[in-house]
Amino acid sequence: MLSSLFFLTIGSLGLYFGSEWLVDGAKDLAKKFNVSDLVIGLTIVSIGTSFPELVVGLISAFQGYTDFVVGNVLGSNIANIGLAIGLPAFFYKIDFNLKGAIAPFVYNLLACLMLYIFLQDNLISFVEAQALLLVFFVYIIASFLRPNFTSCDGELENEKEPCLKKSVGRIIAGSVILYFGSKLFVDNGAIPLVEIFGFSEKAIGMTVVAIGTSLPELFVTLMALSKKEVGISLGNIIGSNIFNIFFVLATIALITPIEASNVIFELLLGVGFLLSLMLFIYLYNGLNKITAAILFIGYLTFLYLQFYG
Repeated sequence: MLSSLFFLTIGSLGLYFGSEWLVDGAKDLAKKFNVSDLVIGLTIVSIGTSFPELVVGLISAFQGYTDFVVGNVLGSNIANIGLAIGLPAFFYKIDFNLKGAIAPFVYNLLACLMLYIFLQDNLISFVEAQALLLVFFVYIIASFLRPNFTSCDGELENEKEPCLKKSVGRIIAGSVILYFGSKLFVDNGAIPLVEIFGFSEKAIGMTVVAIGTSLPELFVTLMALSKKEVGISLGNIIGSNIFNIFFVLATIALITPIEASNVIFELLLGVGFLLSLMLFIYLYNGLNKITAAILFIGYLTFLYLQFYG
């Protein structure tokens, strides 16, 4: 147990420093190419913080645990909203106008709808994976082409001109550190602790592993909000959820068909969390302590149901 706690600590440190480098590099890149921090969060940062889901999914698929792949992705998507945005928003007020970010939310809902349809036969096939990837590439291209997104709007105007190599280097280094930090946290820290208490594989995948692979999003959100980069923080969460379904699941399903059963509840619950986030942002132009607490308590309820429901 002591070794598990040690790896939890080391993994958390890796997630902290990795997220700091990733946010700084992404912010500099946004300034360099005059792209808004929201777009950077929706694309580059979210891809970087979703590497753990991709790697964990590939490893699980190669070992024959394809049902675990979908569980990890759905659990991570719920954790991204309930934990990775709900908890930081309790400490940092988020001011954000939903009008400028409708498209990413729509893509997220579309991803959930497509996954719901594809899972009616409890299988994501090669052809269905291609369909997911096609929409993903449309989303990436559209994100950079939207006129109201391709401007920093003075967000970073007071900072020095960044070095391109240094910015890219920080993003790559931050992503690598995030990956190894999350792997230490999950494989050597969290899972051994949970196995001691004898919980099911589904419960582990939906909760502990999902939390571990969502820790990069949590640390990036905390770091971004502390630097008042709201666009990066919110864009990272929504972008990661889109990336998890459209790219992570699609990439794995291209290699081997993904079988999954009894996950519709978690999929619909993820949609509920997403709609709640949209509603709160619409009503309050962001998130405050009360709405953040609702999201976080909702996530704790989800964890309880996974273990004791």
